[in-house]
Amino acid sequence: MNALYINKKPKLLIGITMGDPCGIGPEIIVRSLASSALKRAANYIIIGNQAVLDSTAQSLKIPFRYRVVSLETDIERVSTPISLLSSEHFDLNLIKKRLPTAEGGELSFLWIKKGIDLALQGKINALVTAPICKEAIHMAGYQYPGHTEILRDLSKVKRVVMLMIGGSLRVAFVTTHIALHEVAQSITVKNVLETITICNTYLKKYFTPRNPRIAVCGVNPHAGEEGIFGNEEKNIIVPAVKKAKKLGVECNGPVSADTVFYKALKGQYDLVVSMYHDQGAIPLKLHAFETGVNITLGIPFIRTSPDHGTAYDIAGKGIANPDSMREAIMTAIMMAKCEGKV
Repeated sequence: MNALYINKKPKLLIGITMGDPCGIGPEIIVRSLASSALKRAANYIIIGNQAVLDSTAQSLKIPFRYRVVSLETDIERVSTPISLLSSEHFDLNLIKKRLPTAEGGELSFLWIKKGIDLALQGKINALVTAPICKEAIHMAGYQYPGHTEILRDLSKVKRVVMLMIGGSLRVAFVTTHIALHEVAQSITVKNVLETITICNTYLKKYFTPRNPRIAVCGVNPHAGEEGIFGNEEKNIIVPAVKKAKKLGVECNGPVSADTVFYKALKGQYDLVVSMYHDQGAIPLKLHAFETGVNITLGIPFIRTSPDHGTAYDIAGKGIANPDSMREAIMTAIMMAKCEGKV
């Protein structure tokens, strides 16, 4: 039984990892969960550190009531709107540095791991992750390029897809956190096809009742211009699109990246599959920088996150915009409701 019960009415339980304690994660969590609308929509369990949470709420002058729970607590029976699963000591003096630290990276990773464990055990209905710092994670000895790869490995799945949504755009990625010079040799018919089919399945489940209209970007300028600027389109993307169409997916490509996002914004496509990170992330963030949401597809639970980083430069100043975190939480709730849990 995943749902909480208040007055015998089922309520979703959303897990939220605190992210890097030296970044803006704690602030945007406190600001977001201060919303009465979000409190009505679900219950929440923050996975983080009590001293950091209390210090953040105090600096923001936001009354923030919660109950501390432990792993031994029957989480499914917690009836308070906000709970905190707190563990591990953290030196609050490190927050003042507002820089990557091995200590912050260690806690960031451990909190993600606990959140994944709770999700895999069915104790939470969705997981929302606050921003982490890749440098801090590496300083702590975990050689992951980002959340997506951690989620893939700890969930023990072979293939995941990063989906970014914001405003009128939905963008998925064939490759994610790799160097640009590695992109051409990293895209294959297999992973392009998997990205298309995974997105098609999840879009029908959570976002659109009809068959999604998917555009697949070329990797070269003007989608290769019939081989003048490269053969990846002809040798990789075209065969993948043909295979997807045979599977019943409504897709088109390769489409030149310099026009496809305009077409998507005009309503021609429900999703754009991009070949590499910045090809899709730049237009998405230009269109919806403050409200973008990152979703991981292919893992056996719902995971969302705000579509921005730790923002050390503004952390602790009380000015971090919580809109992307709020959108991530609301998206997680919407997706969990599609699962029929409430």
